[in-house]
Amino acid sequence: MAKALVADTSAAAGRAAAHLLERLGFRVACAEVADEAMALIAGTRPELVLADCRIETAGGRGLIETIRRQGWGGDICLFHVTADGSPSSIRRALDAGADDYIVKPYDEALLRFKLMQARTRGRLDTGRPRLRVVQDNSSTGDTSWRFRVYGRTA
Repeated sequence: MAKALVADTSAAAGRAAAHLLERLGFRVACAEVADEAMALIAGTRPELVLADCRIETAGGRGLIETIRRQGWGGDICLFHVTADGSPSSIRRALDAGADDYIVKPYDEALLRFKLMQARTRGRLDTGRPRLRVVQDNSSTGDTSWRFRVYGRTA
């Protein structure tokens, strides 16, 4: 089961998002402040993070920008969550490193669509194994090919 983190300053909105993600097959953790969110992300390495735009770190940076600055931050699919769907708000989110954005209130059909887009773009790996080609020259010196399935466990 894929892991997700919902980081939202509103406990009610966080629970609503968590409920939707659970229905879509994610195991969800929630955080209301940046320090808690960063600790959960570092400990669990979720595939998806929904980050409220109002959550800032102690240094004044947004959560998305802080996650992206981490060495492993590029591996996480980040959705910027906001009540302000203006083009300037969306632009700031994407410039900070968000993969996509969600405008509150949460809509299950739209969230499902955006998750599908993220999977299609290769930004969201939901624990499915990936096929990789491995060349094996070790046994006889001949060049032979074998196929194995490698992937992250959820």
